[in-house]
Amino acid sequence: MSAAGGASGRARPGPATEVITRESGPSVRRVRKLRVAIVMSPDAREVGTVHAFAQEEIRIGSSPDADVTLSDGAVSREHLAVRLLPEGFLVTDLGSTNGTLIGDVVVRSVIVTSEVLVQLGNSTLRLVPLAETVEHDISPRPSFGRMLGASASMRETFALLEKVAPSDLTVLVEGETGTGKELAAEGLHEASGRPGDLVAVNCGAIPKELLESELFGHEKGAFTGALRERKGAFASAHQGTLFLDEIGELPLDMQAKILRALERREVKAVGSDRAVSIDVRVVAATNRSLVKEVAAGRFRQDLYYRLAVVTVKIPPLRTRLEDLRLLVDGIWQELERRRKAQGLAAPQKLDETAMTMLSRYDFPGNVRELRNIVERWAVLGPTLAPGETSPMGTGPASVRAAPSGDSSDGAMHDLLALPYHEAKEALNERFERAFTVAALDRAGGNVSKAARDAGVDRRHLQRLIAKFGLKAQA
Repeated sequence: MSAAGGASGRARPGPATEVITRESGPSVRRVRKLRVAIVMSPDAREVGTVHAFAQEEIRIGSSPDADVTLSDGAVSREHLAVRLLPEGFLVTDLGSTNGTLIGDVVVRSVIVTSEVLVQLGNSTLRLVPLAETVEHDISPRPSFGRMLGASASMRETFALLEKVAPSDLTVLVEGETGTGKELAAEGLHEASGRPGDLVAVNCGAIPKELLESELFGHEKGAFTGALRERKGAFASAHQGTLFLDEIGELPLDMQAKILRALERREVKAVGSDRAVSIDVRVVAATNRSLVKEVAAGRFRQDLYYRLAVVTVKIPPLRTRLEDLRLLVDGIWQELERRRKAQGLAAPQKLDETAMTMLSRYDFPGNVRELRNIVERWAVLGPTLAPGETSPMGTGPASVRAAPSGDSSDGAMHDLLALPYHEAKEALNERFERAFTVAALDRAGGNVSKAARDAGVDRRHLQRLIAKFGLKAQA
């Protein structure tokens, strides 16, 4: 279904997105802007609000994380998505409670090519494709570091990463969970030429009381349990790159201390009066909108400006399904190398039936979820069990901790035969899975107790539980 919409008689704009190939200079991707105006809302303050976007997808709903947030009790948290296609803007109802209407027609999915009124709950929006466009260079390469993607949106991302990598500019990487933000940081560091190490800190995984020590280090005896001097992440990343993952999880007091360190280019360990100079390139990542976090008072505006010198957005997998085959082949090749190192037969490849099944899925877990699906199907075959509605199934998987023999010298030898990054990922995932299972077992399945006993943030443990499909008490 397509909708011309409107009765203004204005000429229809050109393609919503297209790649312009140039004989001299880099090729570019041209993206048409879309204006979203709120013309009716139960909240009078929202009426007349206008947003303009030039991006892969716009999410509309009552969730504060939506691109357009509506204060309407009849609007679902994730109600509507507007996705960029060459032929227009694909408007899709996301399984909302009260549906989406254009005129008197309830729509599930419709391509909009000109102005149209859309009703969500008790709110009405006007979607207007504009003649105005933006252009961005796209890379001729289908990869950046270990990131893969031949789609125009990913090659646009790669072009920006390639430009900023050799510099010392601070980079903020935005993207949903599982899109590969950590791979972007890794690629930036490897292409930077900086002689120091890449040091990663997951700001959401460290208990609040340990964050300062983790980042800045501490002196012996600085606090109970500080039995020896410890170098913090900033000092460890001297002449290298510090990757601050989940930066939006930082409490406000720690945000102030990080801002001070970035501005003064020096850090002071807990319990020390001596400041140490640092040469660190910072890459931060978040799956939140820091602009909204600033507006809500949960993130310092001055730190946001200090981090967002260059902002790189990693598109979600659902908006670039043309990359599926490239990604699946890359994952399969990694699996083949792992199994060969362990003396096992190569996994079975996914056929076109399996690829069709994948192409009909929206991948809420993005590339990380795709990896899990491919690894599962490589062993079990690309089938859905009775009652399953997605490639990942409808219920949590039954996961057991790895047996003690799994960490034997032989298993380690097999890992050491793999490329460095693959071996590191495999070992880290094996550890995370076993640690999470053991922590839950000791706590009788109670997440809060398990997090306290393990010394990790509860939200981080919840993410690990979800990642491995484990069962836990509320």
